[in-house]
Amino acid sequence: TYIMELPNRQSPMGRKLWREEVVALKNKLEEKFGVEITEEKLREQVHLSNQNRLALRHFYELMKLDPPPMAGSNLYAVLYGSNFKFNRRQAIDEVNALTERIKTEYEQGSRPVEKRPRILVTGCPIGGNAMKVVKRIEGNGVCYETCSAAKSVDELINEDTDDIYQAIADRYLNIGCSCMTPDENRFKLMGRLLDEYKIDAVVEVVLQACHTYNVESYYIKRFVTERGIPYMCVETDYSSSDIGQLNTRCAAFIEML
Repeated sequence: TYIMELPNRQSPMGRKLWREEVVALKNKLEEKFGVEITEEKLREQVHLSNQNRLALRHFYELMKLDPPPMAGSNLYAVLYGSNFKFNRRQAIDEVNALTERIKTEYEQGSRPVEKRPRILVTGCPIGGNAMKVVKRIEGNGVCYETCSAAKSVDELINEDTDDIYQAIADRYLNIGCSCMTPDENRFKLMGRLLDEYKIDAVVEVVLQACHTYNVESYYIKRFVTERGIPYMCVETDYSSSDIGQLNTRCAAFIEML
């Protein structure tokens, strides 16, 4: 385990500290594995990572179509599963091919999901058994602002810069995570997604141990409801004990829409 000192503010001092932490990690990796991480190699990997983010972004942007071309659970399965693809070039090709196939089939008249209220899912990472919330809304989920979806791939690393370490630091510090205060970038991204995906409602998933998201849910509710959009917060964990309750709550929420 290697621990990095994460600043809690997206300030000039925070960015300076985080750049130093990125460089320190690079030095530690070189020492641990007996390799040299040159700037040229680093820029190659930055470009590859950006291409991977773009492929995933183009894929989930298919959900701007109305009705959507796939169920929300299928969308999230690809986004979440991409984290376990370690051959980046192969993963990029696979996602791009999948995007083109779905787009072609849609243009040819394939409509596997009927027109339904469009829901944005926000909050904590929801992989594994926490997918139970996504499965409760199935075909309604068209956009995911969660840690393992849009939030993690929306912004690219600036490749056209003299200081690639600062560019890496800035990109990761700009992620709208609830551990930041104030967390303005999360609200900027969410506001854009609400408009671009023509969202009818928002479901926030808060895992019981993730207290920062629990605290921030108050501000998310206010941000969403002030736009006249219905909002529901689901506090859960990785067990299956509350599936019955989730079924009832989500069904009632969707019926209300």
